[in-house]
Amino acid sequence: MDDDDYWNTSETKSKAFSFDDDVLSPQEILAIGQKSYPGQKDESVFSSTISNAKTPLLPLSSLVSPKVLDLILLAQSGRDPNERADPDQTVAVTLKRLVLGRSVSLRCHRSLKSKTELLDGAVAIGDGNAIITVVLFLIQSLNKKLVYELLSARPLALNHYISFLQSEGKVSELADLLIMLGRSPDAAMYQFQHIIKTQGNGVDGLLRKLNNLLSNHFNQPGVDAHQAKMVTDYVKLLEWQKCANKAELNNRSTLQCLSYCCEQHWHEGAGNMMSPLTLCQRQQVPPVQYDWVVLNVHGNSNKWDIVESMFTKKDWLGRTTVSSNIPMETLLARLSELAASKQMLATCLNKLPNSDDRLRLAQKYKVHSVVIETLAKQKDRSSLTNYKITLSPQSEEYILAENTLRDSSIKWKN
Repeated sequence: MDDDDYWNTSETKSKAFSFDDDVLSPQEILAIGQKSYPGQKDESVFSSTISNAKTPLLPLSSLVSPKVLDLILLAQSGRDPNERADPDQTVAVTLKRLVLGRSVSLRCHRSLKSKTELLDGAVAIGDGNAIITVVLFLIQSLNKKLVYELLSARPLALNHYISFLQSEGKVSELADLLIMLGRSPDAAMYQFQHIIKTQGNGVDGLLRKLNNLLSNHFNQPGVDAHQAKMVTDYVKLLEWQKCANKAELNNRSTLQCLSYCCEQHWHEGAGNMMSPLTLCQRQQVPPVQYDWVVLNVHGNSNKWDIVESMFTKKDWLGRTTVSSNIPMETLLARLSELAASKQMLATCLNKLPNSDDRLRLAQKYKVHSVVIETLAKQKDRSSLTNYKITLSPQSEEYILAENTLRDSSIKWKN
């Protein structure tokens, strides 16, 4: 058998070494190191215990190449080889992997310059997830004050981080950030909103937390006076609710409490804690809001005698006039929705000084008596005649229109 025939036999091929064999994985390499052979003791080939003291110690690098050793250590750690930090990984490559949602390690970016470039790149791309990932990495690897300074110069990154802290409910971190950025009023308001949302129905606990917040944050210089007053008024309302001791009033707004008082304690005298007027004075409810609550509470209950007593007055000539802090058109619209009487709508319409507005609204709400009276004052016979045709024959309004057209004292212009 010649040489070529020898090497091509199947028996020789099966025993020969092939350079095409698969490269061993880290787990296979580790398994080889832990495998026992006949005559071998329990120690692994990688064991640090040498049973034969006379055996000369060889450097590990002479037995295993550095690359294979790295793979062995990596396999022992249980980490994925693909997660190893590449010191030469560029900012562009990192950002690309972040945007594509691939796994990537940011630890290779150790210098402040590299980290700043990462943040600027994420901001330039505008990807919110990438921005938050980079910012959280900066928070872990840099001084917080330095990170806040970087964020303050990049509003987009700052806004994304603020939204992230809000959504995660990390109020203390958010407050620290805003205070360090010189936005103490915003920090106080975020804490106020968080307390309101998370407290539940316990008035006592809510009062305690808000009083602490009021003294520690809202009474500090630079806080918006309107916001401080709002929190103070809310604390006063909670104190009123605690005294009222009504479970249905807990954590209700001022106007909801006022509605309850109007419905349940309307006839209570001023000075009584549950009187609507007392609550209005305590909470400084504007007159227009008070009128609106009274109108809706008693209008929905069909207590029109109370509504009329509230919004109509007699002048010194005995004529009925309207007195309300609600704009007249808004009042008319709501009275119509509540199915108020035509007489009350007519009283409100007659309060309007402009005849064209009065005519337009009277036609809109079908207050026929006011339409007829206004057209007569405008001496518009033609319009009144046309309007009469739209009325039901022999109805009260139809007869009124006919009689008005026959009135000889009116000097018609057409």
